[in-house]
Amino acid sequence: MNDTPLTTATEESVANDSASFRRLHPLSIILKSVAAIGQNLIAMGVLYFSVFDQNIVYAGLAALALLAFIIGINALIWSRFTYHVGPKEIRIKSGLLSRNNRSIPFDRIQDVSLEQKLVSRILGLATVKLETGAGGSEDGKLDALALADAEALRDTVRDYKSGVAKNTAEQIQANIPETAERAPVFAMDNRRIFIAGLFNFSFVLLAILAAIAQNLDFLLPDEFFNPRYWLEQLSEQDVVNGLSFSAQVAGAIGALVSLIAVGSGSGIIRTFIREYGFRLDRVDRGQPGFRRRRGLFTLTDMVMPIHRVQATILRTGPVRQRFGWYHLKFQSLASDGSGESDHSAAPCAQMDEVDAILAETKIANVSPDLIFQRVDPALWWRDALILAVILATVSVGLGVIIHPGFYALILLAIPVIAVMFLNWRHHQYALTPAQLFVRAGWWRRKLTIVPIRKVQTVDISQSPLDHPLDLATITVGIAGGSPIAPLRINDIPITSAMALRTKLI
Repeated sequence: MNDTPLTTATEESVANDSASFRRLHPLSIILKSVAAIGQNLIAMGVLYFSVFDQNIVYAGLAALALLAFIIGINALIWSRFTYHVGPKEIRIKSGLLSRNNRSIPFDRIQDVSLEQKLVSRILGLATVKLETGAGGSEDGKLDALALADAEALRDTVRDYKSGVAKNTAEQIQANIPETAERAPVFAMDNRRIFIAGLFNFSFVLLAILAAIAQNLDFLLPDEFFNPRYWLEQLSEQDVVNGLSFSAQVAGAIGALVSLIAVGSGSGIIRTFIREYGFRLDRVDRGQPGFRRRRGLFTLTDMVMPIHRVQATILRTGPVRQRFGWYHLKFQSLASDGSGESDHSAAPCAQMDEVDAILAETKIANVSPDLIFQRVDPALWWRDALILAVILATVSVGLGVIIHPGFYALILLAIPVIAVMFLNWRHHQYALTPAQLFVRAGWWRRKLTIVPIRKVQTVDISQSPLDHPLDLATITVGIAGGSPIAPLRINDIPITSAMALRTKLI
């Protein structure tokens, strides 16, 4: 008697649960297909020139077959990918042959970021990326949702975590994200982006051209990538050999200027692509934080909760600082899907703009009366001495064995030692009751400000060269900090290091 109602209730529950699962926007099939076709354009070009011997008919048929295959596979993947937003979790079902049913509780989600590539922006779609910290920066991903649905989902997770609301899947559709526009905390127009690009020297354009040339090397001469071939060609040219010494020097200077121009142009283009439309807003809904939007071809929209900001980094340089420009970053536990831990809050800002942003985080900037302490001079003279000995040994050895001209290698020590000296002068630290300040670098100047309450670990280490001088290096561990470039105070007296560690922990 009781079996029939139980079975009916169970089947009804399963049916309702399945009905609550939704698919991504159908246009996601087109988006993924376009991306896959773009990735195979070079391969089709290679096949056209090599396998099909420039036969347009065979190449066209192959392209149509590839297009049909890509669209068919993406359609199957779309049909088998569903998701459900419950009151406390997001469930994602995926997989063609092997099915995967994944549950992501709201409590475990650390960050929700939105991303819109160029085609997605035209179609009004967005990608939602969920970070839990369990499997990297991208633990859950909904590839193509309507922008309003994506923003509503992000706001729902934020509201749940802050205890404001716990919306169901039906309530999400009625949830209206924050749309009231107010003055941003910081924004950059095209002029400001251009200025930022001038300071971001890059050879990425040359790298792209080299990559394209290597993939299409069958169209280039056989010896195109052989340096000896070009040296022989140049040495055989009477035009070059007939030039005066001053003309040859002028040519070398012209080549160097051209290289600098290409690097500057690449930096400007790269900065425009990354920072176009940069806007930093204050978010008060749910957990207070900053909302950052930027990008020309790919628009990223992420929220950085203030309580997850572990430290601030202020970057500049001799020329940039001369004109009063700084790059403010947050070292945060938040993620924008790219895996970086240092997030740009103001790529090109004046000091008063930096102070306004820092005021929101309750992290104080350097005060005029703050006294910084330099590290021990051994930081530069010890390494300079080692470098001079090595260069002298190499130059003398090569000069005796190969050619006396190699004696000039010792001159390389002059600029390198000068940079070491300048780096030492700019490596300083200061401590207040609430914060640690560390400066480093001369050409690429970096000021790191760490609230003492955010310090996780303090390590003191001594190298074999430190022991005779009673020096030590302090490494300060911060949650979310880069393991590649940790915060260090190099070469301070061991007694000062021990005292500083006591104050920090």
